[in-house]
Amino acid sequence: MRTELRFIVLLFYWICSFSAIITKASDDPASKLYDETIFVISNFSGVDANLNETRTIQELLDQNIGGFRFYLEWEKQQNQLMIKKADGSSIPFGQTMLEIKKFLDANRDKIMTLFLDFSTNINELDEIFHEQGINQYFYTYEAKEGWAPVKTMIAENKRLVIFAMQEHRNSPEWLHYVWNHAVEPYFSIWEAPVFKGEFLKGDPKNSLLIYNDYNFPKKSDYAKNLKYDTNQNPYLIEHVKNTWTNTGKTPNFIMLDRYESWILGVVSYLRGFTIIKGTVTYNAQVLDYVNWEATGSLTSGKFCFPVGPGDNLVLSPKSPGFRFTPETATFNEPNQSAIQHFVATPLEITDNLEGHYTFSKEGRDFSIKGFNGKPSNVQFTSDSTRSTVAVFGDNSYITLPGAEEFKMRDHDFSVAAWVKIKEYLPNKRDYCIIGTKSNSYQQGIHLLIRDRKPYFGFYNNDLQGKTVLEAGKWYHLTWRYNKLNGEQAIFLNGKLDSRSLGHPAYKGRENLYVGVAGFNWSSNMYGAIDNLSIWSRALGEEEIWGMSKEVLEIVPIKNVFVLYPIMSRSLTALIFIALLVFAYFKIPFRKLKKQPSVADKIRTIESTIKHKPESNYIQLFGDFKVLDKEGNDISTQFTPKLKQLFLIILLYSQRNKNGISTRELTDILWLGHSSQSAKNSRGVTIRKLRLILESLDSVQINFHIDRWSMVFGGTVYCDYVECLKLLKREKIHDTDFNLNFYHIIQEGELFKGESYDWLDDFKGFVGNNIVDILLKFIGELNIEKDTELILKITDRILVTDPVNDQALAIKLKVLIRQNNYNLARFTFDRFCVLYEEMYGEKFSGKFDELSSQ
Repeated sequence: MRTELRFIVLLFYWICSFSAIITKASDDPASKLYDETIFVISNFSGVDANLNETRTIQELLDQNIGGFRFYLEWEKQQNQLMIKKADGSSIPFGQTMLEIKKFLDANRDKIMTLFLDFSTNINELDEIFHEQGINQYFYTYEAKEGWAPVKTMIAENKRLVIFAMQEHRNSPEWLHYVWNHAVEPYFSIWEAPVFKGEFLKGDPKNSLLIYNDYNFPKKSDYAKNLKYDTNQNPYLIEHVKNTWTNTGKTPNFIMLDRYESWILGVVSYLRGFTIIKGTVTYNAQVLDYVNWEATGSLTSGKFCFPVGPGDNLVLSPKSPGFRFTPETATFNEPNQSAIQHFVATPLEITDNLEGHYTFSKEGRDFSIKGFNGKPSNVQFTSDSTRSTVAVFGDNSYITLPGAEEFKMRDHDFSVAAWVKIKEYLPNKRDYCIIGTKSNSYQQGIHLLIRDRKPYFGFYNNDLQGKTVLEAGKWYHLTWRYNKLNGEQAIFLNGKLDSRSLGHPAYKGRENLYVGVAGFNWSSNMYGAIDNLSIWSRALGEEEIWGMSKEVLEIVPIKNVFVLYPIMSRSLTALIFIALLVFAYFKIPFRKLKKQPSVADKIRTIESTIKHKPESNYIQLFGDFKVLDKEGNDISTQFTPKLKQLFLIILLYSQRNKNGISTRELTDILWLGHSSQSAKNSRGVTIRKLRLILESLDSVQINFHIDRWSMVFGGTVYCDYVECLKLLKREKIHDTDFNLNFYHIIQEGELFKGESYDWLDDFKGFVGNNIVDILLKFIGELNIEKDTELILKITDRILVTDPVNDQALAIKLKVLIRQNNYNLARFTFDRFCVLYEEMYGEKFSGKFDELSSQ
């Protein structure tokens, strides 16, 4: 009875709290954050203005203006800092600051924002502020906290926010460079302005928005002729509302060249809109860019959308490389503001993979699609770095199926490949990786290297890369197209090289060709290509980075149906016949057993005892441990340097069977040593390591063509190597997979106690997979029946990723269901402390929101 009563009380408290939050968000302006508030700003100095401000500073303050933009200059005759007015005259800056101070003194609930254009010494400003005593009101932005609530600024009497229009070195904390915090859209006179995801000024991740579209250009007569009547001219409301919807940012600062009373009606309407705001996060980090499918908007991971009377809002976030929970949130004529959070989950690298060509079997497609290519005059040879590659010369190419079969037509797509130009030939601009016969607008495609830089185009609809590529060197290139925002992007070695928005989609249907475009032999490839892959989706930045570092394997399972089609079909037919015979003779005479569910299979991981090898054993999860062939623990024989050398060669050998080059190895362990010194140290250290490894049966360190690799004998067991094998065939429906995977990772953190820059890639790849798989385990379990197992799994996730907000939310929910409210609160508080220590900013999640998701 007490438990039920407690639950009812908690539920009532939660509902009341939630209702209070909603009410404050919609009805109480003071409860909003500074970056959720709308201010009217006077362009008092008339910078780029068409109309001059006729009111004085005091008259504007009497109208409750929200701030000013001032152009400051030092006047030698009067020997003081002056504010330049729109009519060319000037007024003393110090006197103006005194007027603003008196206004703030008299109106203790008002926030004032100043935008200052100046090139004078900051000390001159500071001196005036101190003389007038206005510095007591300075607000300082804290990156950890974000913009404060207006009521907090009022309570702490920090009610003056100052932005500098130019960046100044060694500026004080209270002076904020505006384009580090705000954006300004491109000017538009259309009622529904077109927004392509790019701003005139500022980074899209900035949370403040400056709205200038009520001011018309100097040469325009439109401003003089426009009748500003909110009753007759819907432009005033719809234009700013559309800008707000397109950008997902509150129009914080409405700049006016000349203040008119009609703006009061506009602001009143805007402040009256219902607001839907929230975040889109991955691992508790706000995403940089999010497309919204239903609205066509492009925002950062922090969003705020207005909903007018009678309007519906459908939110479906899209961002390359992710799926989202929930997929869609619908608000039908909401009558109060609401908060909606979305959590991103990474896609598998093989999702929407349409073609994968390793060239180990010439033009064979190793994806499940089987879109085999037809080579013409292409050589397939072994490369010292990349194994088997396709080498192109004169009149050589590979014919692939049509673009429509790869789902590239009028669609998102990505193409990735390793590319090496043999040499740049005289008078030759283009070196094509993928192209088509057609070279007409939107009907043809050419992904190539032009003028020694990556190039992406649909003909007269193109993007040029920025980096010059050297001949004789391998580069990882990715071309990405995102239809929602018309993005063309080029990535070089995992990093964004060039990006442009607003490109119409490719509409061609004809065959793709590797090595030539437009059947113009001046564009033919002269060099080598390896691991060419095509997706019918836009890849995420982490996926692209992972491929370039070769910590992601694109096709984890070799497709025997593609490799050996005739044999596999025959074998399939024989197996099918055998099953029919077995079923005919066996099923009538025995009862069919009920098949265990996925959840049942996962539950067995706790009850099943799995013994570790007693010899020839290498443990990299948890404490480092090595047992020799006699079962002796020889871990202490590995000095820190020997252990690091052992890990480097082992890990690089698992990534690439050719291992690590001498140069890479030297750069990691003996950077700064002379060539001879590094050679001597390397030789001695490797000799010592080989002596230790001789006691295992067997681990060999091989040296071939200037590369070091490690090979294990059949009886040696390494938990890290076994984990990689399991990840290549991830299948949570398989009991053996569940048992083996869980018993490997339950030992603890991978490479515990080891912290090196070169190790981060390897840790990150396995860690992300561990988190994803364990979250899938939890998704199959029942939160009512499997609370203890779920808690253990969430704890293991938090060992790998201590600031994983999904695991935190699940753990809080389970603890509260067990009536462990205090423990849940302690867990949340400890998480927040750790998050702030790691990221230098406060965790944005709220206890009640996470525990009730």
